[in-house]
Amino acid sequence: MNRKVYRYINRGLFERDKITFKLLMATKILIKAGSLTNADVGLLLKAGGGIDDRNNPFASWMQQNVWLNIKALSKHKFGNDHSMFFKELPDRINRNEQVWKKWVDEAEPENVPVPDYEEKISSDQVVGHFIHLCLVRSIRDDRTLLACQQFISATLGDEYGQPITDQIADLYEETRPNRPVLYLLSPGSDPTNTIDEFAKKKKQFPTGKVSMGEEMEIPAMQLIDQGMTAGKWVVLSNCHLSLEFMAEMEEILFPKDREIHPDFRLWITCEPTNEFPLGLLQLAIKNATDPPKGIQAGMSRTFQTVVNQDFLEKVEPYDKWRSIVFALCFMHSVLLERRKFGPLGFCIPYAFNNADLEASLTFIEKHMTTSLNLNIPISWKAIQYMVSDVQYGGKITDGLDREMFGCYTQFWIQEQIFTPNYCFNHQI
Repeated sequence: MNRKVYRYINRGLFERDKITFKLLMATKILIKAGSLTNADVGLLLKAGGGIDDRNNPFASWMQQNVWLNIKALSKHKFGNDHSMFFKELPDRINRNEQVWKKWVDEAEPENVPVPDYEEKISSDQVVGHFIHLCLVRSIRDDRTLLACQQFISATLGDEYGQPITDQIADLYEETRPNRPVLYLLSPGSDPTNTIDEFAKKKKQFPTGKVSMGEEMEIPAMQLIDQGMTAGKWVVLSNCHLSLEFMAEMEEILFPKDREIHPDFRLWITCEPTNEFPLGLLQLAIKNATDPPKGIQAGMSRTFQTVVNQDFLEKVEPYDKWRSIVFALCFMHSVLLERRKFGPLGFCIPYAFNNADLEASLTFIEKHMTTSLNLNIPISWKAIQYMVSDVQYGGKITDGLDREMFGCYTQFWIQEQIFTPNYCFNHQI
């Protein structure tokens, strides 16, 4: 698939759907090439769902569903050559039980050599990665997504395994006066500040903004009329609250009796809803804004949307300012990633977003500037208090969550981050 087409489709999906989309691409390519069959993909999807065997010889340490998955693997014929790759799997587990048990209990089994089969799997350059994926899915289904990413990277290329973070400039290149950008929001996400920053570069700031809701259609229509005439940008937020107005948007964007200024642009934010008008959904450039997967991806998105080169040169001394910015962005990414673990991450779910990060950075910027002008040292206690108790902490209501976040702030927002090669994880 053309890379541009892939990015166009992929950016309109939420994270939970992106891996499914890329996995579908990879398996379709291998089926088309004759390396896989539909039955192989069926095994990946349902594993031992159709097997009935209650004689589990490893019941002391292996769950029944895992045993059924192993039986299904041992009976399956992979590819068009009908190779029973795992025919001897139950016997090999029986003969080498302790080694297999250790592999099953590994924290990251997808990255550990497979007992008895590693050489055989590695030698098959065509479907070896798929066979490895089926094994991980059957025995450790909690690691399936990570194994899927490895399979996707091996089949499609490393670039397809990396998260796609479309910069707003890329979206803008595809816009037209009558082709808006539709941001599909996830909890805690808000692209408004990103749009404003880009609008400044395009000399379109300030943008006209309306938060949609009851009786907000009239001011929204007034801003759109003014924007169409003067070539201004308009941002309509929370449009899932005004679906009837969204249904009229096609007619509004294609007026019969007037000409739209070529610089006019419309930006729409909306939570996913099945009631959203299909015509506008097809017309708009869609971009899903759910949190990136992984700390690295989170840092990458932050430095592409919130932080830019100009921002890194706002405060002197530049080296200390950049260290603080990196530390705060790192902590922000950790918080977003921690939310994905549910009650294990936070006792109560919190809607942290870029606004918390930007507010914290704004305070630190002013504090460092004042400290430099008055020739006084940076007050780390003040910064820690504003970050952990006011900006982010203002949303935290549980005592244990507040204590944990306070520890993060003490470890990562402190003077030691100015030391060369400071390690962010050796203390935790």
